[in-house]
Amino acid sequence: MRKHDERQMGALTAAGLALLLAGCSGWSFDPPLRGNPNVERFNVPRVQAAAPASPTTFAQALTTDYAGFAVALRDDHKDWADADYFARKGLAASRGEMVPPENNRNWLIPLEVPEQFRSELANGRARLVAAIEKGGAERLPLVAARAQVSYDCWVERMEDDWKNAINGPCRQQFLDALARLEGAPQGAAQPATGPGLGREYRVYFEFDRAEILPEAAQILQQVATSAKQDPKIGVVLVGKADRAGSDQYNMRLSQRRADAVRDALIRDGVPRDRIETRWVGEREPPVPTPDNVREPRNRVVEINLR
Repeated sequence: MRKHDERQMGALTAAGLALLLAGCSGWSFDPPLRGNPNVERFNVPRVQAAAPASPTTFAQALTTDYAGFAVALRDDHKDWADADYFARKGLAASRGEMVPPENNRNWLIPLEVPEQFRSELANGRARLVAAIEKGGAERLPLVAARAQVSYDCWVERMEDDWKNAINGPCRQQFLDALARLEGAPQGAAQPATGPGLGREYRVYFEFDRAEILPEAAQILQQVATSAKQDPKIGVVLVGKADRAGSDQYNMRLSQRRADAVRDALIRDGVPRDRIETRWVGEREPPVPTPDNVREPRNRVVEINLR
């Protein structure tokens, strides 16, 4: 019952968000005045506590990704007001409230003339909204959340540091996630023979370790069950690491993590030839951070069923 309720809440949240976005294209998260640095020390820990380590619904993934973004703003940029603001967006998502992507008109984005930065942001938001309205949050809930939070990160960074943000990691991560949302087949939503089809799962690791944690067992069992029920399903694994340590070391560490997940799936009965494994080290972090930052959400293997 609980899992059913979570799936139902995720679907309702995504459907409601699509309606909200379609009808209120100029709306930004309430209140229009952004975060309060005096209460950041309460709200960031609250959203961290509310964020599931292995989200499965759009609302859960928004909570987790906004929590990671809020922590990065607090620890890396010392921007306590924006950290509080995005922490409260994550808390709202955890309660099942409608949380749309940012409207760039509520942010101090420079150089519309001649660079047209606001137009570029508005076009990106329109594409994201369209992808959500077409069911992207149901088909690929974690990817949809990644796209939305990365978009918000891009907007926020454009106000603070547009010279680096215009081609920075938040923009690139948004475009990558959006491309996956827009390219997903329209009929890929949850057939009865393949629970989880079209979903991305995440398996997290301890710092500098590649051993599968006990809490990952249920996730891997879900992946294995889906793959075994439909021989057409392929499993794509992407190993990642945070930015503590050297690039070369983190590349090897992310490979070990991807191999550990692959071997666990094989033990659970998934044929080896249906598992594609790659690793990217610290080069595609889910939560962009400066170098040498320990970020738990970047110590992950992302699993996609195709």
